Amino acid sequence: MRMDLKRTAFLLLFSFTVSFVFAQDSLQLSCPLKTGVPKIIRASDKDYQKSSEYGVMVSSKTDTAVQAVHDAAVVIVARTEDTKYDVVLQYKGYYFWYAGVLTPKVKQGARVKTGDIIGTYKPGDMLEMLMFLQEEPVNPRKYLKCN
Repeated sequence: MRMDLKRTAFLLLFSFTVSFVFAQDSLQLSCPLKTGVPKIIRASDKDYQKSSEYGVMVSSKTDTAVQAVHDAAVVIVARTEDTKYDVVLQYKGYYFWYAGVLTPKVKQGARVKTGDIIGTYKPGDMLEMLMFLQEEPVNPRKYLKCN
């Protein structure tokens, strides 16, 4: 069901959004949790694109706020089956997908700056961060600047 939601959302997203591509190497992302650290990568750096699961899990024992990793537009805010939320931000062809947001603090169509609070988080939970360039999965781990 979660992948169906993601596929449906991307079809809608791409029908309304014009995407632009720029050099990936220049992209830098702040950490979605102020004191968070990437704890788990769901697939190895080498073969993450061969798997249906990609992205990183970030956790913090003290944070309660989820932050925007980059200046972006909020393109999706959707409640999931586990009563949490998915929030998707878009910047020049990049999509930053947050799964596990407890309560969103932004609405679809809003613009956010790096570090703005986009939602709340329960300390100790896992926040999943997925990243796409157009429709292709990108491993966000090498772009994240977490402590």
